[in-house]
Amino acid sequence: MSSRSLSLQVEPQVRLDDGLGASLFDASEDCVKIVDLDGRLLGMNANGVCLMEIDDFEGFRGTPWTSLWPEAHRQTITTAVAEAAAGRGSKFLADCPTAKGSPRSWEVVVWPVMGADQKPVRLVSISRDVTERMRIEDEKALLTRELTHRIKNMFSVVDGVIALSVRSVEEAKPFAEALRRRLAALGRAIAFVAPDEAAGGQVTVSYTLHGLLRVVLEPYGKLNGDDRQISIQGDDVAVGVAAITPLALVINELATNAMKYGALQASGGRVTLQFAATDGVLSLGWAERGVVGAVPAGDKPAGFGSLLLENAVVRQLGGSLARDWTAQGLAIDIRVPLDRISG
Repeated sequence: MSSRSLSLQVEPQVRLDDGLGASLFDASEDCVKIVDLDGRLLGMNANGVCLMEIDDFEGFRGTPWTSLWPEAHRQTITTAVAEAAAGRGSKFLADCPTAKGSPRSWEVVVWPVMGADQKPVRLVSISRDVTERMRIEDEKALLTRELTHRIKNMFSVVDGVIALSVRSVEEAKPFAEALRRRLAALGRAIAFVAPDEAAGGQVTVSYTLHGLLRVVLEPYGKLNGDDRQISIQGDDVAVGVAAITPLALVINELATNAMKYGALQASGGRVTLQFAATDGVLSLGWAERGVVGAVPAGDKPAGFGSLLLENAVVRQLGGSLARDWTAQGLAIDIRVPLDRISG
């Protein structure tokens, strides 16, 4: 909002002391303030006086608007006033207690009021009390952090149980190791969309396909630089929470196989992921290069990994999957409806 010009066109004959102007001014359920171009308070509607717990506005008339705000937010107010005085509107969210010290959170819009010459003559500030909304959002964030913490602990417990269970069963160790890798990939995917406790519950990465894959693939090879082993190219799209788990399972399975049998088992091997979003479909091309003596799987029965891929792509994401063995290694083409990725 701050980047575009906003104006409140007021006819010269309509003033706050007129019946119509006063009615409109006081009809708002928000706190509406009239501010001069220097940032001094000229007026406040009746509901605003009530919301701000002000007994008599006359004691505030002519005082700087910034004086109502905590020191931490005064620069924000000063900037908003300067923007509006220059003919531009702005919007911000900040905490400010009432005149009697009650804590409040406000969503504030500041607009210029234009005169007959189309230049700002005063400013209007509309402050909406969003204290309850912010309280609910804080409680939801706290609940999410607690749930995430419990999920992480659950992954750790399951991983420990698997490790202990196969310690004396040699033939089960390969299966257990594969299962632990899958769990680790899911854990990284959950961490990708979960609030970071160290950041006060704020998500620190964007919900995009490239971002998710970088998190999942990081343990399998270099993702940056001229000597990178894994290259992520093409269109980047938003990823919905429902698509996180199947996508993480698919990419982890492909990367695990590439590390065990394919391009990532040797330093000279490379994997390229190429994305294209067209006509409502996301295409993912997985191409391995540099595999010596690549041999197709033949007519062997599908293993658990193949069944996992089919289930994740076809059943969970509603897409299709095709495999092809080239002279350089495995190539896979996955196509998924875009709305199943971003929804």
